[in-house]
Amino acid sequence: MRLLTLLTITFLIIFGHDSNAQRWKKYRHEIQGGVGATSFLGELGGGEGPGKDLFLDFDGKSSRYLITGGYRYKLAEFASARANITYARLSGNDAFAGDVHRQSRNLSFRTALIELTAVGEVYFIREKLSSRYKVRGIKGDLGSSLSAYLFGGVGGFFFNPRGKFVGNSTYPGDDKWYSLQPLGTEGQGQAGKPKKYSRINMCIPVGVGAKFNLTPTMAISLEYGFRYTFTDYLDDVSTVYADQPSVKAANGGNGNAAAYFANPSVVVMDGETRIYKGSPGFVGQQRGNANSNDTYMFAILALNYKFVSKKTNRPKF
Repeated sequence: MRLLTLLTITFLIIFGHDSNAQRWKKYRHEIQGGVGATSFLGELGGGEGPGKDLFLDFDGKSSRYLITGGYRYKLAEFASARANITYARLSGNDAFAGDVHRQSRNLSFRTALIELTAVGEVYFIREKLSSRYKVRGIKGDLGSSLSAYLFGGVGGFFFNPRGKFVGNSTYPGDDKWYSLQPLGTEGQGQAGKPKKYSRINMCIPVGVGAKFNLTPTMAISLEYGFRYTFTDYLDDVSTVYADQPSVKAANGGNGNAAAYFANPSVVVMDGETRIYKGSPGFVGQQRGNANSNDTYMFAILALNYKFVSKKTNRPKF
């Protein structure tokens, strides 16, 4: 009897292996929907001290939300291709920065972002769908419910940075939100100045993710990734301060708002030192960092559903 049990288990291992190895082909098509958090990494806001690169300048107070949906196609047991559409909110605010010079600069923005991406996934922990078996009191589970992957690809997105016209004594505000790109807050569009930037741009998404199978067709996933962009204007800030009267003259009825957004500086005290970037002498001085494009991060929790193919891959004898 023990010999029969041993032969049965050996049979399952030898002939079941090929069936289990091909099992993924029954679940090649998958859809997902998820929610998550965003974080902007650019000139505005940030952590303690002067601006830093990438997550070193993380500002949790400016984190916002996202919703996403996607389709995954399994190319092999260790690789998949995926397409996603995502609606997200990004924001940044110098008031949250730990550096007094950025606090005095007093710039802020928010934007809706619509992103389309196509990525490839390579699994360093392969997804193996469970196949339960029972042999005379011996229970087993072929495979693991956990998988993990790295991803990278290409994407495009639309953004529209906006600012609240709080105003000051020189340019009284109305507390309304204005799209900043049409205003040319760094003098864009004026004679001898660069043209206004595009609100459509490309990104390179990269990151890591993990999935846990709840059933053969349902799984939850957690993903964290960066989006490297080809623009420095997600926050409408990149180069130097423009002349406020010139910006006002170029914007007609929105002149006061445009001039305010060009330089909304406030006085900040650093001990006994008065920090203020609002004087005319700051025209042409650094407002942003044109040598570093903006980046944003997504953390996504998603529910995934696999469609089962009608084809079977049973071992043939």
